[in-house]
Amino acid sequence: MSITRKQFLKTFALGGAAAVSGFAAPTILRAQSPVLLRMNLVVSNQDPSFPMWEDFGRRIEDAAEGTLKVEVYPTETLGKTNDMIEAVSRGAPILQDSDPSHLYNYKPDFAAMMAPYLVKKPEDIGTLWNSDLVRGWEEEVQAQGIRVLTMTYFGTRHLLSSRQVEKRADTQGLKIRNAPTKMWNEVGRVLGGIITNTAFSEAYTALSQGVADGAESPLSVIHSTKWFETKPYVSLTGHLVATTSILMSQKVYDDLPEAAQRALDTVGRGYTAVRQPQIIALEGEYRGKLEEAGLIFNDVDRQSFFAAAAETPNHFPEWTPGLYEKINEIIA
Repeated sequence: MSITRKQFLKTFALGGAAAVSGFAAPTILRAQSPVLLRMNLVVSNQDPSFPMWEDFGRRIEDAAEGTLKVEVYPTETLGKTNDMIEAVSRGAPILQDSDPSHLYNYKPDFAAMMAPYLVKKPEDIGTLWNSDLVRGWEEEVQAQGIRVLTMTYFGTRHLLSSRQVEKRADTQGLKIRNAPTKMWNEVGRVLGGIITNTAFSEAYTALSQGVADGAESPLSVIHSTKWFETKPYVSLTGHLVATTSILMSQKVYDDLPEAAQRALDTVGRGYTAVRQPQIIALEGEYRGKLEEAGLIFNDVDRQSFFAAAAETPNHFPEWTPGLYEKINEIIA
């Protein structure tokens, strides 16, 4: 069975815990057949990572000994990411695709994992996630109803734009699309230009209509979203070795049978290593596809962006003191 976004939001739309409980209880407490978890992805079903998430769902089902069923929905079908994280925190049986910056409202330090030029290589993501530091953050957000199921490498992000960018000064006046979170606005500040907040599902329209002059993303996403149809240049800023995660309700997890919990924990922790080489392989492949489509690639003077990135901690006084230094120590 599948549901439309309208039907889902009618049930969960910020109607509070009562609405969430009304949906979740029959699914979990009365279930003698597998518990259904719906995975709400940001990417479309044309994105090369979509079948990877389908594989992730199958791995969970296979490991759960018949206790879980996972349905995968593309392009925020069930609702916008921030709304769905709110629903998850209240008990919605959803697996929500989200980068760590969306956990800012629950634990601000999580956003540091998406700070420009801080994480240096894909391997750093697993090292951080399995560190005592991040495990401590996880415990804090679990107390607020959110469980981190997995963290994986999403891709290194570069800048698609209407003109070639070789140094930070070249972005002056460019309207650069960003997701509407504090850290994504910080990414925009480091890149320069004019921050333009647009939901991911609305970015193509913004780019094609000139509401935005550019957007940053991994190369595979620039291709799968067809953003490459709107702008001719990709400047290899490499400003973010990006993490994506899957979040679920801690309440839902606690109500599951032991076999289901074990499957979620084992598959989730193990998936970091599974996904990383797959995404690395995609990056070379999709540069070729974009060049075939006529896009022009250029290197940049990254040093010109580093000074702006070094100021990031000053824009997050709510972070734990010494956070940057601690992260660098862990991944060094």
